[in-house]
Amino acid sequence: MLPSPEDQVAIGDLLARYCLTLDLDDVAGWVGLFVEDGSYQVYGRSFDGHEGLRAMMAAAPGGLHLGGSPVIEMLSADEARTSRNLLFVSRADGVSRSAVHTDELVRTADGWRIRRCRCRFITAAGLADRPER
Repeated sequence: MLPSPEDQVAIGDLLARYCLTLDLDDVAGWVGLFVEDGSYQVYGRSFDGHEGLRAMMAAAPGGLHLGGSPVIEMLSADEARTSRNLLFVSRADGVSRSAVHTDELVRTADGWRIRRCRCRFITAAGLADRPER
């Protein structure tokens, strides 16, 4: 099922904010894009709940996050799944990593929020939980 035009805009805005809050080191803003018990899966680990997400960000390198337009699949009126590509360029050394994110989103009283995000890196062997470098 395709999203309504309003949901397309709202979900696109949510995922644009995902990248921009990271670029601006706005951890509180980024964490606020997730539901309270949301999770982020990367490097074969899961960071759960707002506290887990904050802890992950405290250790994550800063840089530029360039996200592609999401492919949105509506699962119901209040749930969606998205796939999007992302390019990260490290602030420290300029090294880039490319990834594909799959997200489970839920409509809340505050708008669309991320329930689960999984990051897999694009490698020569295909999608992987860890980058090649």
